[in-house]
Amino acid sequence: MVRTAALGLFVLLLGGTAGAATATPSTLSDPYQIYARTRTAWESQRYPDYLAYTIHVEVDEGGVHKSKHYHAVYEQPNGKIHLIAVSDEEIAQPPAPTGMTIHLLPKRQNATLIDKRVGHPDEAVDYLGIPMLSPNYSFGLGIPQPDELASDAELIAQIRSEYHDPAPVVKPAQVDSDGKLKSIAAITVIARRYRIELAGIETIEGTSCYHLVLYPSREPQRFRLRDLWIDVENYQTRRLLAANNFMNSKVPWLVTFADVGGARYIESEVAQAPVVMGGHRYEHAQISFEEVAPAARPVPFDSRFLTSENILREPPL
Repeated sequence: MVRTAALGLFVLLLGGTAGAATATPSTLSDPYQIYARTRTAWESQRYPDYLAYTIHVEVDEGGVHKSKHYHAVYEQPNGKIHLIAVSDEEIAQPPAPTGMTIHLLPKRQNATLIDKRVGHPDEAVDYLGIPMLSPNYSFGLGIPQPDELASDAELIAQIRSEYHDPAPVVKPAQVDSDGKLKSIAAITVIARRYRIELAGIETIEGTSCYHLVLYPSREPQRFRLRDLWIDVENYQTRRLLAANNFMNSKVPWLVTFADVGGARYIESEVAQAPVVMGGHRYEHAQISFEEVAPAARPVPFDSRFLTSENILREPPL
């Protein structure tokens, strides 16, 4: 009896029981601090100089599922994408258009009043256009940081400054020896690009994630980030919602990320509403990145590749 009581006292002094669960990491409440750590996580990513991958485009049109695959190589040092613009499906079975589409263009004083098409539009060769995309695109989250920004407080201060937040963090250098805040200057905020709020903590595929909501104050089609889901443990981006994508579809796209070889890559982008391209209406549209792997530089890049540089760069913050 005495031995049992002593053992219980020993466990009590340890502050727990033998079956106690491991404590979960503490969570943050400042959305700008979460965002700062998210940027740091993106900047810690390391990618090969040359990355080979397949872009899988899927659409549903009129109840019919359609799919195409494109092959690309991305040059990390200079941001160039080299894409074979002809899909595997088109190479295997070249399109043979039949019939015709007639455009009726009634005019008044040499000005076109309406463009009315008669007939059925031909099958789209590229459902969503040429997908000049790279799987390690960070949506502007991976902005280079100066070497001297080592602490969370300094990163948060920079984030608030870039986003013109009205409540910047006070740096230690701004405080006099008597503990009072020094008056440096009066600043009037004219333009604020985003306001960031923490909506809460949600579970994404079994992982607890911060849910950040971003509100653009102007040019919503350019400043297109709307929601971020950030892993509470390592601050990696699990999902994001963008107002549009590379084809200016004017509909939101949900982007998911996956880990490949220890680095973050886009897994898929899925339209959250029907997408209209020319005379086609797709009830479902999705872009996936497959077979992502380091590659040797193709020598030389031949005429099959459509090359472009710095595709769809986010506007400066």
